[in-house]
Amino acid sequence: MTDFITFLQTAFSKDTFYWFCALSGSGMFIIQFLLTIFGIGHDHEVDDGHGHFDVQNFKWITKQTLTGFLMFFGLVGLTCKKEFALSGGASAAWAAAGGLVAVFATALIFKMAKKLRSPGAVFRIEDAIGKEAFVYQRIPKNGLGKISISLHHHTHEIDAVSMTHEEISSFTQVQIVKNMDDRIVAVVPINR
Repeated sequence: MTDFITFLQTAFSKDTFYWFCALSGSGMFIIQFLLTIFGIGHDHEVDDGHGHFDVQNFKWITKQTLTGFLMFFGLVGLTCKKEFALSGGASAAWAAAGGLVAVFATALIFKMAKKLRSPGAVFRIEDAIGKEAFVYQRIPKNGLGKISISLHHHTHEIDAVSMTHEEISSFTQVQIVKNMDDRIVAVVPINR
């Protein structure tokens, strides 16, 4: 045990440990950054199914938090030793505090980024079934036209066919009965 304590005191006094942490953290940050730019470094995070951040599902030890901790631990430790001439123990305490601040800042950034998700940006044609819409472009007899529908605070134009096999003129209100495939729906006119 005394050998380990002596090793730590030597490492902290010679700044080797701080340099190792700063350089390895910075290297991991650069690698993660480059992988993300090229679309390779995607994490698949767990949410509660409603797009909300769930504290219980948050993993405290991730690549990002480990990278942030190492980088800030090393940089704050070096700054305390070299610029402020603090003792080894004080530098280590400030370095640990800097690393923990980086972990919490990373957690806060990911929490705020989770709020940027919007279920309205994803359109699923199944969500339109049973809803009312307006014919945007005339639906000919046994042909294809277009309808306009507002879903999830967005207006969508969808290809449509008449379920009754009769022509439906423009600006007629219709109800979506079923989807024919992933881009075409069948509609019936609403008589009011």
